[in-house]
Amino acid sequence: MTRPVVALALLAAALCGCGRSSDRQTVRAVAVQFYAAVDRHDGARACALVSADTRKALEEQESQPCNKAVERLDLTGGPVGSVGVYSTEAAVELHGGDTVFLQDTKHGWRIAAAGCRPSGHDEPADCDLEA
Repeated sequence: MTRPVVALALLAAALCGCGRSSDRQTVRAVAVQFYAAVDRHDGARACALVSADTRKALEEQESQPCNKAVERLDLTGGPVGSVGVYSTEAAVELHGGDTVFLQDTKHGWRIAAAGCRPSGHDEPADCDLEA
């Protein structure tokens, strides 16, 4: 009776690992697509990848629609250095550039903050885009 339980536990662990790997790939893709859209001045595509709360905060901060406001961001992209997924939140660090924070929403992984750079010892990151 113990073997089927162990087999089920191993199968569940393997499936969880695949899901996490899939999340890492998705998170990476969303961050890369967002930076590419901003770089091409495709505000509509960039805003589609941003969480609703972050989009609202950007529009209020810049007093214009997201698709126009996103083009004013000072983002420093680069190749992806690392990707970390933590339950419903994720971080993508870009080599020589920014860190991007994402959250898993009902619409999939979306940008919660971008253009984030360390602001000092024991200080939260300073982000160009955040809710």
